[in-house]
Amino acid sequence: MSVVTKLTTATDATINMRRYVRVTNVDHHGFVEFQFSVDDPNLYLEMTLPKSAFDEFCREHNAHHLTEAQAALVDETEKKWRFGDDVV
Repeated sequence: MSVVTKLTTATDATINMRRYVRVTNVDHHGFVEFQFSVDDPNLYLEMTLPKSAFDEFCREHNAHHLTEAQAALVDETEKKWRFGDDVV
């Protein structure tokens, strides 16, 4: 059995949606903290996995790493939600 358990069964509606990961930290034990999103990088789950499981997770979900520009847009959107539209 795979180390990474599938979160849900893919449906026809979600099978072609792009998946994204954004690494936010690698701790001193080698655990990778990351954000995982489907279709919209602004809506994500925060997850933590050992490095080997993270690599397998990314392969299994064909996840794309957010670019710096995409990550900056996610950060800007989060600031708007937290502090209001006039912050950015």
